Amino acid sequence: MKKLLLVTVIFSGIAFAGGGEGGHHSPLELFWKGFNILLFLGIVYWFGRKPIAEAFNNFWRSLYTEVDKSEEELKKAQEELKKAKEELEKAKVKAEQSVALARESAQAEIKEAEKHAKEVAQRIKERAKETVEVELKKAKEELALYGMKKAEEIALSMLEDAFQKPEVRKNYVERQLRTLEGRNE
Repeated sequence: MKKLLLVTVIFSGIAFAGGGEGGHHSPLELFWKGFNILLFLGIVYWFGRKPIAEAFNNFWRSLYTEVDKSEEELKKAQEELKKAKEELEKAKVKAEQSVALARESAQAEIKEAEKHAKEVAQRIKERAKETVEVELKKAKEELALYGMKKAEEIALSMLEDAFQKPEVRKNYVERQLRTLEGRNE
C-alpha cells in the first residue's frame, strides 16, 4: 500500500509539474492536489476493499469449482470413450456377419422391390395422366370464363366511353324509337 501511495504521489507530482499552458504550480498547490488524490484513493480502498476482495475470492472459488467439475467430466468422458471403443469392436464383428446375411437377403429384396416399383410407377403414370387431363380441362374452362368476363368488362367500358358522347346517345335513342315504332305497327 505504501508503494502504491508513493508511486501515486510521484506521478501526480510529475504530471502537475509538466504544467499546462505556460503556468507553474506552487509546491503547496501540488502538495494539496497530491494529498486530495491520496485521500480519494484511501477512501476508495477503505470502503471498497471488502467487496472487491470478496468478489475476487468468489470468482476464484467458482473458477476452481468449474475446473474440478471439468476434470471429473473429462474422466467420465474418457471412461465412456473406452467403453464405446470396446462396444465398437464388438459391433464391427456383428456388423460383418450381418452384412454377409444382409447381402443375400438384399438381392432377393431388390428384385422384389424393382418389380413392385415398376408396377407402382405404371399406376402413378396412369393416374398422373388422368389428373393432367382433368386439370387441363378445368384450366381451359376457367380461362374461357375469364376471357368472357374480361371481354364483357372491356365491352362495358367501351360502351360507357362511347355513351359519354352526346351524338352516340342521340343515335342510340333514335334507333330504339325506330325499333319500338316498327313493333307497334
